[in-house]
Amino acid sequence: MSRFKPASEEEIARRGSETVKVRARNSDGTLKADDPSTPDVNEAWTEAPAKKKRGRPAKNKD
Repeated sequence: MSRFKPASEEEIARRGSETVKVRARNSDGTLKADDPSTPDVNEAWTEAPAKKKRGRPAKNKD
């Protein structure tokens, strides 16, 4: 029986997982607006993991 051990914060930082700011969306997919009654929080933006860049595409062999 193997036991799953989640990665620590140091391990995640060492792996280089970065986050980027993206627009927040409602459940139906529309963009979420910022609530002016909360000046210290911006609900219109959230953080998401950055996508890793892939290598070069393979050349076509004709």
